Amino acid sequence: MGKAKGTIMVGLVKDIRANPEKARALLPASMHHYFDTPIVMASWYPLEDYVELLRVAYKLAENPPRDSREFYERMGRASAREQMSGIYSRHRGSTGRKAAATLLSAQYDSGQMNMVERSSGHAVLEWVGFALPAREICGTFTGYQAERMTLSGLDEVRVRHTVCRAEGGPTCRWEMDWKSRRGG
Repeated sequence: MGKAKGTIMVGLVKDIRANPEKARALLPASMHHYFDTPIVMASWYPLEDYVELLRVAYKLAENPPRDSREFYERMGRASAREQMSGIYSRHRGSTGRKAAATLLSAQYDSGQMNMVERSSGHAVLEWVGFALPAREICGTFTGYQAERMTLSGLDEVRVRHTVCRAEGGPTCRWEMDWKSRRGG
């Protein structure tokens, strides 16, 4: 099965550790090692664990939105802000075709991102062959891309997840729109 990089696990595990008693009750015993073992940014972790940690984070949240997709999109945006000012800061100004695919392959070991720009200010991303389709991952990716594009200087960014393998689609697809660049 697929793997998730420590760079995307570290913040999530930190959040889970903030409420260890409640989190331990929600996580299977096989995952309790995340309370004691440091996350190594350069290591790979089971994708199933990442998805379970995402689900537990939603259950632990105070007053989470009813629609869990909104919660996961917020998590993706927060992750992008943290990573674009840290580990992936070299990609902060990247708005080209390869930016999303490069970041995706740095975070997950499966799947391929294809990007097709239809016109100025509009693009379509399609993620094929991902090892574990999950709504939670799609939600974080939606938020991550929207925030990454905003941080890269694009205005009025809108990212919509229009087809999902977790809901029976043949691939996962995102439609992205933006208006202009800041400052010109």
